[in-house]
Amino acid sequence: MKKVKDVLKRKPVDGVITVESGTTIRDASKVMAENKVGSVLVVKGKDIKGIFTERDVLVKVCAAGVDPDKSKVDDFMTKDLLVCSPDDTIEEVSRMITAARKRHIPVIDKGKLIGLITSGDIMVTVLEDRKIEIEHLHNYIQGNLQT
Repeated sequence: MKKVKDVLKRKPVDGVITVESGTTIRDASKVMAENKVGSVLVVKGKDIKGIFTERDVLVKVCAAGVDPDKSKVDDFMTKDLLVCSPDDTIEEVSRMITAARKRHIPVIDKGKLIGLITSGDIMVTVLEDRKIEIEHLHNYIQGNLQT
């Protein structure tokens, strides 16, 4: 089974998109739009304080009538983060995401943020593995198995 570090190798090298604690909701939303991402990690220096997502914008800000120019991400972000390590298997992280109903998981290695894995990343990886498995089984059934 593939590990988180295998998935991170396929992701852009640009790193994780972050905003500083105290950023307005409008500015954080602009950062997400400019980078075509569904979330930003909120940091204070090198410390991760939380994650602010599209869902937060939709449910906690827009639907609630909050002024995005006067409000800060700190008041609407998720603070109790679920994190994983690069050596966790995709299967382990998939179970974590499902149980916690989260879509974005920061990857921490030796106390340092090294990436972000999403439920979409996991789905693509699982589907790729299943495709390879199906091809092997098909070849086996057809007698085309090569050693």
